[in-house]
Amino acid sequence: MTANEGKTSSVVISPEAFVGMLLHSATHGTTVVHGVLLGSISKDCVVTVDEAIPICHEEPTKPLIDTALSLVQAASESKVVGWYTSPERLQDQQPGPAALRIVSSLAAANSSGDEPTLIVLHNESMSQLLRGFDPATPVLKALGKDFGQQWLNPLKVSITEQGGATSAAQDAYKQKIPIADLVDHFEGSSTQWPRNMPLNKCVEKHC
Repeated sequence: MTANEGKTSSVVISPEAFVGMLLHSATHGTTVVHGVLLGSISKDCVVTVDEAIPICHEEPTKPLIDTALSLVQAASESKVVGWYTSPERLQDQQPGPAALRIVSSLAAANSSGDEPTLIVLHNESMSQLLRGFDPATPVLKALGKDFGQQWLNPLKVSITEQGGATSAAQDAYKQKIPIADLVDHFEGSSTQWPRNMPLNKCVEKHC
């Protein structure tokens, strides 16, 4: 394998995944959130994120991560292509140690050599967008592995049908559609996991 082979060139995020990540973070606005990304990776190393499955709103333990990945992979034929996180602090735009460890472990477990992607939400910009304002900075960024073997290298990222996806996110936020993650599901507070049907219907209406 050459130095650049398997390295992600860009990331394309579906409306469903985009809205799901934003609403997961908004549902648990005072804590860090984590989730797994499902989709595909093309031969030219473009990562397409089709689904964002919410896992937790706390610092994840290894048993929780292992259980989550097993359940997600059993429920979907899509490939695990990365991880997403929203930091706890409003203005924080950097991934925490837990997110960096998780995406590194995903890479180590991947026998194909494809590089997983780490998506980090920017809470302050996301809050502005959901309330109908135009954020000064992007609501998320995608990161790939840098020369220091950390997931801190910014990647080109695009949202499919971004206008419709933004409208869907704002609509879902106004409706207060809750996003239940795996921890919520284990606690018995929701059956809307791993997929949230009310949210998907909202996205379909706008996209």
